Amino acid sequence: MLNYKKWIVVIAVIIPFVLTVNCGKNQPAGASRIQWIYSIDSALVLSKQTQKPVMIDFMAEWCPPCRAMEDSTFNNIDIIKKSSKFITVRIDVDKQREIAVQYNGNARKYGGVGIPNLLFLNPDNEKLKHVVGFHNAARLSAVMDTVLNIFTVK
Repeated sequence: MLNYKKWIVVIAVIIPFVLTVNCGKNQPAGASRIQWIYSIDSALVLSKQTQKPVMIDFMAEWCPPCRAMEDSTFNNIDIIKKSSKFITVRIDVDKQREIAVQYNGNARKYGGVGIPNLLFLNPDNEKLKHVVGFHNAARLSAVMDTVLNIFTVK
């Protein structure tokens, strides 16, 4: 039978190992997060160079549905992988208010359509699709597929 000190050592070794193994299961190799940029102008330049559509996430730190999308949807392995087919932009409607107004991505409290919302553009700054509200991973994946189909047809 193990004594008290040996149990502590065993637990101290096993728990971090289990946490490390389990934390890595939902993350794709080499891409643990969506690579956001914070400038639509830069995104459009990259979009022209790479011939990828732009996906803009209009959000705010105080917005519970935005936080929920960050915690679940945008951390989903399939969404992270699919995001590599887009130039991904994040616009905080409080910190970049003029841009949010320009693209009709503002929160309702500022007279916009509400947040979270996602705007998809082609390299010529033309709207491909605009969706408002929380989207779980399955719904966002379907929206992204639709945008990719629209984009490749044009």
